Amino acid sequence: MKWYRKLFWKIFLVIWLISAAGTGIAVLGVLEVAERRQSLELLETRARAQASLMLERQARGEAVYGRRDKDDDDREHKHRHKERLMPLWIVDPTTGRVILGPDASPPPPGRMVRFSVETLGGKPLELLVPPPQEGIYLKRLLGFLVSMQAVLVLLVSALASLLLSWLIVRPINQLCRHAQELYHHQNLSSRADNRLSARRDEIGELSREFNQMAGYVEETLTAQQRLLQDVSHELRAPLARLQVAAGLAEQKLGAGDATAQRINHECEQLDSLIAEILSLSRLDQTAVEGPPFALGELFDAIAGDVGFTQPERVLDVSVEPESLQLRANEDLLRRALDNLISNALKYTPVEAPVHLGARLTERRELLLWVRDEGPGVPEALLGRLTEPFTRGRTQQQDGFGLGLSIVRRATERLGGTLKLRNHPDGGLEAMIRLPARLIEPNRVRAG
Repeated sequence: MKWYRKLFWKIFLVIWLISAAGTGIAVLGVLEVAERRQSLELLETRARAQASLMLERQARGEAVYGRRDKDDDDREHKHRHKERLMPLWIVDPTTGRVILGPDASPPPPGRMVRFSVETLGGKPLELLVPPPQEGIYLKRLLGFLVSMQAVLVLLVSALASLLLSWLIVRPINQLCRHAQELYHHQNLSSRADNRLSARRDEIGELSREFNQMAGYVEETLTAQQRLLQDVSHELRAPLARLQVAAGLAEQKLGAGDATAQRINHECEQLDSLIAEILSLSRLDQTAVEGPPFALGELFDAIAGDVGFTQPERVLDVSVEPESLQLRANEDLLRRALDNLISNALKYTPVEAPVHLGARLTERRELLLWVRDEGPGVPEALLGRLTEPFTRGRTQQQDGFGLGLSIVRRATERLGGTLKLRNHPDGGLEAMIRLPARLIEPNRVRAG
């Protein structure tokens, strides 16, 4: 799974971006209020200073907003030209008359900032000044983004988001591991630990529901296995009596009688079915560990059995490296491979080989494969072939649809996985992937 699809990073990014954006907006708002207050204080200071200067010039009879005469000296002219007077109206608050301003007309309508000022004689007057420009300027925004405050905001929000994401995702991952133990490793006793189930929030409720579900699954599967074993054992006795009766009937009817032959054939089919059901039901009680054995020798034994029972068939065997050894239950692995070989021989033409191979992957896992050269399987059936009593290619072949189910159960018992696919060159390919812990570290045989 790619990292950006994981719940942890989704929660982290959402919380981090929202908290960082919210904190940034709050900080910008505070800066905006502080700058507005500073702008008003600066405007008031400048307006009072300019009003005092204007009143002094008016008292001396000088022009305030008018142009200078041409006969002014250059220095005075340059000094006046450099002066930048803001639009300012000095109004008598009692009469509302404009005493000084850009023109004699009253100030334009709209919101104006008002300040009080006094003349040299102590007469109170009122100043009307346009408000300073408002808004967040790009320069101020960029200055905040590269400031230490922005770095601290991002760092604190990232740490808080990581902590919150970890607190949410950690118990979910624990439940996921318990579910994997239950499904992939067939550990029916897997339960959520007491710390999770003792919580009083939604995670605790989910843990308790998981434990109840796991208990129900364990009881159901255990009862199913017990039922299969009991029924299979109970069928053994009437089957034995039926075979004895078929033998007596054959003696009376003759060895070549079609009815007797049919009875014997059906008895053999029933005996094979009971044997496969018993084999499937006993897989969960089979030990996984075992003494080390050479995989190449196991493959040679399988090839020898095929050559003895079907000498006309060809089994293409390959092991890389040849000295590969495993520490596992050899009978369990052979049972899976025998079922795959038997299934492949049914659908491979006599003149075509069946391929059996094994090699180590880059992750130090063991990959085994069995491939036939038959017609393959429809893609829609590949996912259901390992279910009991599922037959995907033709109903005319012998079998009950339990072979691949036994392979899957045996593979999972060993801690591995089974994958079926249609090979690009034709035929069905079964790939068994076993974990690295089953590989014998000292796999090179002495001598």
